[in-house]
Amino acid sequence: MYEGKILLLASFIGSGHKKAAEYVELALKEEAPNIEVRLINFFEFAHPEIASAISSLYFKLLHSKPRIWGYLYDPQEGKARIADISGARGLIEGIRIKRAMECAFDMDTEKKLAGILKDTAEQLEMGELLQMLGARSEVAQKIYNPEADKIKFPYSLINRKLRLLRTLGSYFFLRMKELIKDYMPQVIVCTQVLPCLFVDKVKEKEKLGVPLIAILTDFGIHSWWIRPNVNAFIVPSSEISSTLLKKGIPQKAIYEYGIPVNRKFSVPKDKIGMRRKLGFKPELFTVLVMGGGTGFIVDFSRALRMWEKGGLLIQVVVVAGENEELRRDIEELRTKTKIPIFTFGFVDNVDELMAASDLIITKPGGLTVSEAMASCLPMVLVRVIQGQEENNMRFLLSKKVALDGGNGRRIGPIVMELYRNPQKLDELRRRARGLVYENSAGNTARLILSYLKTN
Repeated sequence: MYEGKILLLASFIGSGHKKAAEYVELALKEEAPNIEVRLINFFEFAHPEIASAISSLYFKLLHSKPRIWGYLYDPQEGKARIADISGARGLIEGIRIKRAMECAFDMDTEKKLAGILKDTAEQLEMGELLQMLGARSEVAQKIYNPEADKIKFPYSLINRKLRLLRTLGSYFFLRMKELIKDYMPQVIVCTQVLPCLFVDKVKEKEKLGVPLIAILTDFGIHSWWIRPNVNAFIVPSSEISSTLLKKGIPQKAIYEYGIPVNRKFSVPKDKIGMRRKLGFKPELFTVLVMGGGTGFIVDFSRALRMWEKGGLLIQVVVVAGENEELRRDIEELRTKTKIPIFTFGFVDNVDELMAASDLIITKPGGLTVSEAMASCLPMVLVRVIQGQEENNMRFLLSKKVALDGGNGRRIGPIVMELYRNPQKLDELRRRARGLVYENSAGNTARLILSYLKTN
């Protein structure tokens, strides 16, 4: 019997981090029904209005300014590279960062956050914030003069934004410290990088010994994950293991378990029987479209015309989630094609939908592609978000377990080729099977439990 409390922290911006945490929570309760597990959306806990502002900011960048999101995604390893800003390059990058920050934190968002944070006591020094953002310590010292409380060029271009970020970071630090102090967990588990960042900072400043476990849910690693107070990293691939080793993380702290996926995805199911159960036409080649909630909009009209003209015996199953724009577009297409189309909102039987399908068209979100690989379902990937999904796409294409549908224009001929070439479909399934980590959520749960006392 295990004793203790486990705190699971995620961000519910996008569904992947939340689903990974839910799969781990379920596996923990299966392994040890007596323990207490608390799953928290940290930003909502910190402040609902701040959570709303962050969510709006995130989706705004994804929908209208995706290049800016890609630019800001990882300020240590990404395109901004604030760790290396100096000289003439510093001027160019400083101006770019200024424009990106003005887009990300527009005046309305800045004013709203400033009002909420006006009474927050500063807990982070500016140099400390710059290092958290990715600047090396020697660069941070050159940029900020603590005696004069002055930010030097080129960061002076975003002086007000940086001070707002420092206050916001201080607020998150205080709320995380309060959460940990009140709940007193024996283990903390993070499936999203920002809560992990602040748990690490609380552990450092408060001299806490509570174990911190980081679960990476993408096939690329954001530099903010690599924190000195993380006790264990659960990673999705040997490539990420190698990256962590090169960054100085000891081998004993790295666990190559894969992205946590419910084991029901790996349970073999009869494809024809599942189609009958779900009300689909059992004899038709089935294309599953996972729309998610982050701006997935692909024009299927051209593909449908191509498949209909080519005489493909095919049906399309669309899971739109909260993506109402996608749902409306698909409902309109249903009136213009003879190809059967089935549309769903939120569903809790994705494993059955995948089992009933011959291939999936989706964005390369870490959780969705892991579920598809566990289901040995060939993938066509479209509409890549710069940053995390760009990394996922690169990894999956390098392993030849998916095909690149670009912005959606190529899905028509790609699906037609796979329909007419079952051998290629089988090759994709075989390669996917080779990348699957069996019982990823269960192995993750057992590692977490190993940090608890037993009686």
